[in-house]
Amino acid sequence: MEPQESKDKQAVSTLNSQQKLATTPSIIVTLFWALFLYIVPSFIVSFGFGMYAQAYGVASGDAWFAQVETLLAMTFAVYLIVLPCLWLLAKYSHEPQSCHETRSARHFLNLALPLPKLVWLVIVFSAAFWLMMTIATYVLALEEEPFMEQLKNSATPIWFILLNTCVLAPIVEELVFRGWLFKRFALTQLGQVGAIAITSLLFAAIHIQYSMAGIIFVFVLGLYFTWIRVKYHSTSLAIVAHATCNSLTMFALYYLY
Repeated sequence: MEPQESKDKQAVSTLNSQQKLATTPSIIVTLFWALFLYIVPSFIVSFGFGMYAQAYGVASGDAWFAQVETLLAMTFAVYLIVLPCLWLLAKYSHEPQSCHETRSARHFLNLALPLPKLVWLVIVFSAAFWLMMTIATYVLALEEEPFMEQLKNSATPIWFILLNTCVLAPIVEELVFRGWLFKRFALTQLGQVGAIAITSLLFAAIHIQYSMAGIIFVFVLGLYFTWIRVKYHSTSLAIVAHATCNSLTMFALYYLY
């Protein structure tokens, strides 16, 4: 009987391994969807704004697209397209051996209402981290980013700028990078460490409006936000951390620089 029991256990173990492998996300497929979330909404918005420019006879179309006011409006539109796409991707994603009852977008994205004390802890810690990063820019004698100067001098209403930078950007970017992409990459052969590295690199890569030094700083911020996500198992707190850093940056831009 023992040899038969041993064979049965081995068969069950092999079956479980095959099922786990079958439900493990592919790195290539995950990268494809990452590119989809970046390229397709941007293409749709660019096409729509291009049609608007032609319909209303906007002179110097290329210069108009490069204006910070246009970029802000396009970014806002991209966010509105990305959110429902991301929610659908998360809704139909699942973890290996997860229960059907727990298979929801909120569960996959690790979205839950955090305890108030954790929210305040993350706010204080993020403010301290932001201060360290700011001091580093002065120590390294880095010049102010041209894009930030353009943002400050923009004719766009400040409420719209703050809506984009302090509310929508933290929510959308954290749901994409620390929510869906991090979970997907962590479930692949890359594991958690690989997921931390690749999501932080992708996060830095989309901030092409900054200089190389600025992109490196964004990469470091990405590592910090991912650390918050991993430490507290919460994308919600990563959103809080991101919103804190962006809010402090905007406050310094308008009132300190």
